[in-house]
Amino acid sequence: MNILSIGNSFSANAHKFLPHILKADGDEIMLCNLFIGGCSLEQHWNNWREEKTDYDYEIYLPGETEMTRADDVALHEAVEDEDWDVITLQQCSHFSGIPETYSPYLSELAEYCRMVKPEAKIMLHQTWAYEEGCTHGGFANYKNSQQEMYRALTEAYVDAAMEADIDLIIPSGRAWQTARNTIGDILTVDGYHGNDLGCYLASACFYEMIFGRSILENSFKLPDVDKKTMEILRICAHTAVEKGIMLKQ
Repeated sequence: MNILSIGNSFSANAHKFLPHILKADGDEIMLCNLFIGGCSLEQHWNNWREEKTDYDYEIYLPGETEMTRADDVALHEAVEDEDWDVITLQQCSHFSGIPETYSPYLSELAEYCRMVKPEAKIMLHQTWAYEEGCTHGGFANYKNSQQEMYRALTEAYVDAAMEADIDLIIPSGRAWQTARNTIGDILTVDGYHGNDLGCYLASACFYEMIFGRSILENSFKLPDVDKKTMEILRICAHTAVEKGIMLKQ
């Protein structure tokens, strides 16, 4: 299985534990993240059209749980690099709940990926709302309210996915929100990037959506995290995938 994410630090968060989860199943994958910190869909679109070599290319080789990197990569080079089975796209977090920031960028990037890799599934990675009290400047777009940000980004992701004819949505944002309602708002290192708990939730959502397996059956556990918390994290990810990201379900 070859997986490419065209994203930023939030897709890097989502990749962090996926190789470990797959290794526990005895599987090997090629997992790559095309990375610019805080990169929006519009910036990806501009970079693609102008063939800018501005990306770091974060690579987990098959069987490896340590990342390697390549510098100065262009978006088209990464898309053409492998026979991708899955390509994921996402909006940058601070624009995630602003519908007009998705169009036409998501649709045109998805169409380009389909044209170059017609066998690949195109998935949209739902990012998460910020921690209450977060000092990120983009939080003001949502009245500095986690609930408002979650509501807005959920609606925006659903509408954008429909417009761009996306195959599947990876519901990391919903998994995070479910976990917050259970174990508390303790998933970040800085108010928006995931700590190990948050990264695991996103990785578990990638695992279930891409591989069609239940994270409840996977044996990988985070170091220094108790059994009960691991069970809650697994249930939150599994439930998010099972229900999808629509608010009224």
